Amino acid sequence: MEKKGGPNKPRPKAVSLEARATAIVVLDLSARCQDPKEVCSKLMKPVGDFLERARGRQVPIIYTVSAHTRGTSMQEVASPLKRRDTEPVIYPDSFDKFFGGELQTFLTERGVKNLVVVGSLTNVAVLYTSSSAARVYGYRVILPLDGVNAHSKYEHEYAIHQLTILPRDTNKQFHFTKLAAISFRKERG
Repeated sequence: MEKKGGPNKPRPKAVSLEARATAIVVLDLSARCQDPKEVCSKLMKPVGDFLERARGRQVPIIYTVSAHTRGTSMQEVASPLKRRDTEPVIYPDSFDKFFGGELQTFLTERGVKNLVVVGSLTNVAVLYTSSSAARVYGYRVILPLDGVNAHSKYEHEYAIHQLTILPRDTNKQFHFTKLAAISFRKERG
């Protein structure tokens, strides 16, 4: 961690996750992300490739899309992510995607302990959802720094900094990594 005169910048570290105890939540990567003018468009290729790898290990994936897009062409998950019919989409009306209970129900039904969070914006949905995941629900949160983004470097770095300083040891439930440094293993028998 860096602390002198600026935000904490955690160094990404490799992580090996038990596939059966892990899920991926894809935050707000809707059809709008197909527009190259949108910052989230930069996540399409790396997150899409990561999701394909996770599917090969049968890691559950759930998507969130902003509630205000319902009934519009923007309510769909961005097509480069190649969403499967078995991967649900929820529309919570909050920056914290646990709002409404659907996300927690999905995770509880699957016995999830590790939650990989990807999506946009780091300083909005990622910050609030990740904070709740760790503090309220007790998940170990894996945050690939190249799998989230914001409109500016400042917003992105500040949000990451906030996650590193959450009180009551909540910050210790975060593992910062890169998409390529996440591996999934089968349950040890």
